[in-house]
Amino acid sequence: MTASTATSENLYSVEYDIDSSDLLCAGKIVLTKDMQLILFADGKTESREEYRCDFNEVKELQINSHIGCASLEAELKNGDRVRICRFTQSCLNQISEFIKAANYYIETGEYTEINIERTVCPKCGKHFIVNTQICPNCSNKASIVGKFLALGKKYMPAFALSGVLVLFCNVINLIIPLVNRILVDDYLFPASEGLEPWGDKNPVLMILILILIMLACYVLIRVINIAAARMRNATSAKFINSVRIKLYDKIQVLSMSSISRRTTGDLIKRVTEDTSVITEFIKSETVWMIEIGVIFIGVSGYFIATRPLLALFVFLPVPLVLFAASRFWGFINRRYEKQWRLSSTANGILHDIIRGIRVVKVFGTEKSEIEKFSNANRKLAETSQQNEQLWALLFPLLGFLVGIGEFLVLYFGAQSVLYGIDPELGYSIIGEPLTLGELTQIMSYIGYIYGPLRWMTSLPRSIANAVTSMAKLNEIIDEEPDIRDKADAITPEIEGNISFVNATFGYKSYEPVLKNITLDIKKGEMVGIVGHSGVGKSTMINLIMRLYDLNSGKLLIDGVDIKDISKETLCKSIGTVFQETFLFAGSIYDNIVYAKPEATPEEVFAAAKIANAHEFIIKLPDAYNTVVGENGYSLSGGERQRVAIARAILRDPKILILDEATASLDTETESKIQEALQRLIKGRTTIAIAHRLSTLRHADRLIVLEKGKLAEQGSHEELLKNKGIYYNLVMAQRQTTKMADVKK
Repeated sequence: MTASTATSENLYSVEYDIDSSDLLCAGKIVLTKDMQLILFADGKTESREEYRCDFNEVKELQINSHIGCASLEAELKNGDRVRICRFTQSCLNQISEFIKAANYYIETGEYTEINIERTVCPKCGKHFIVNTQICPNCSNKASIVGKFLALGKKYMPAFALSGVLVLFCNVINLIIPLVNRILVDDYLFPASEGLEPWGDKNPVLMILILILIMLACYVLIRVINIAAARMRNATSAKFINSVRIKLYDKIQVLSMSSISRRTTGDLIKRVTEDTSVITEFIKSETVWMIEIGVIFIGVSGYFIATRPLLALFVFLPVPLVLFAASRFWGFINRRYEKQWRLSSTANGILHDIIRGIRVVKVFGTEKSEIEKFSNANRKLAETSQQNEQLWALLFPLLGFLVGIGEFLVLYFGAQSVLYGIDPELGYSIIGEPLTLGELTQIMSYIGYIYGPLRWMTSLPRSIANAVTSMAKLNEIIDEEPDIRDKADAITPEIEGNISFVNATFGYKSYEPVLKNITLDIKKGEMVGIVGHSGVGKSTMINLIMRLYDLNSGKLLIDGVDIKDISKETLCKSIGTVFQETFLFAGSIYDNIVYAKPEATPEEVFAAAKIANAHEFIIKLPDAYNTVVGENGYSLSGGERQRVAIARAILRDPKILILDEATASLDTETESKIQEALQRLIKGRTTIAIAHRLSTLRHADRLIVLEKGKLAEQGSHEELLKNKGIYYNLVMAQRQTTKMADVKK
């Protein structure tokens, strides 16, 4: 989320929350375009100015930590140091980012946006839904639902038809109590009193006809309900399946910066659990909504037309219950939001433990991990238990309050049936006296109303869960990827020339990792990139693979800006071998052919032979059909690496990237992999990163990075003669190796 963007008057504006009187406030720090740093204690109206200074006089902004709070301070160019404001920990993140961006502006004069992942809503102060920028309190629920349903436009006619069938069923349902009233008042009650008001009609035949009518209604309702349910279930399954595919497709095209902001568990949960929540809501709750609407309108119309006072009795408790529910719901929603966060935390711990089980086993930390998960699960269980106990108390209570009208109707209705007109009053307070059949009909209708109304007391909970899930899916689907093809992207035959021209890049633009890099790599050249950790070696290859785009400058492939080349063309022209080799949980053959799905078996075998992998593969019980398990756990590190090299060879790339491809391997295995790599790099532009500098001594050229800048370049021998940064790196590594040998 962007915490601050340039406006017509301001470069930056961020929040602080302790004013000059040491009281909490909703303050704002503003850096204007005319270089004035201003503090407003009232951030909404900007009416009370607390501090102002000329930013041109500022040398550097800094944070000074205190107990329970911190202060923003400025070191001025004249040597003075001034305190600008104080703030609590809740403002620390955004003010820290503001300082970095402002100091970068002082140094370079370049404006960069501040990107801050907030955890609380700036409007209401409530926590966002975990791993999202969605506020459950401020978000527009109707917009969220509408945007989600727009994804399934082609399924709406089927849903509408299912709704019409449900509507028809409920209309039929209203007929049954009417037929029952006729049966009681015209045939059963007269017979019990010894009366014969039916004249020439055969009562037994008429009773049979009425029973058959009710039976036909019941059968018709069941048949239509089955058809509607089948249609609804099939349509909702297709709809959610299309949403899952769309969501998965979107995750695939999101940039690395987007993916890295979210955990693997969170993304999996959105694709599986959140879509399941929505499916259940569509299949179950929407049906009840239709039933409630039809029954409420039909029965309300009947009561108002025939027994308006009874209608008052029936609906008298409803406003009271809705008011009570609205008062309690905010509290209940916060409780379930807490439960949701604890559930997400427990799932995250479980995912991390299972994914890193090898590390857990190696360090023998099973007990501590069990305790960690147990604590998280216990908190979740306690909160869940408290919430369910509260709900178990509140839901029946609200249901009872809803049903009070039923007792009033039963009392006055029964009195009307027994006595007719009240002898003391001289009239019936509910109008014309009721018959037994009419009272039976009314009580059936009341049951039709109160059942759905009781369900409505739990509806907000279901709606909240469904809307939350919809919002989380919308967030992914609506996100625009940072890296995408231009409309007129080209598909050239890539030869392998690479050029960085004044290239600057930072994962946050005001914290550049690479600074003004200008470098040419020729077709077929092998270049090694060396330097201390964190100088930007991996960043350079990430840029070549276009996992990220430069903040400024250009990256050219064969003289063409990399942004103008289609991603598909680029991917087909680049092969990679990483230190941490990832293999899919399939066969060895599947993992090799992954690079080129249309490859023939002969091509796969040839690639494996070049990679020195064929020899060990054919010795396995199932050879190329051997299932390697999750991430290739059944193979050794060297075997996994050779499979990865075979995969890269099969693609036959023009540009080859080797990122620590031989690290952490024994000497014998490394020699086999080095032999395979030497075959692989022939005729290709190769860019290699290696921890062991000795493995790069045969490179055509070495690039030395220092503090994000290109410090040295040349061959291994040339750089050693210069006795610069590379020389010091080599000497330090040799010294480390000698110390290790002495210890042995």
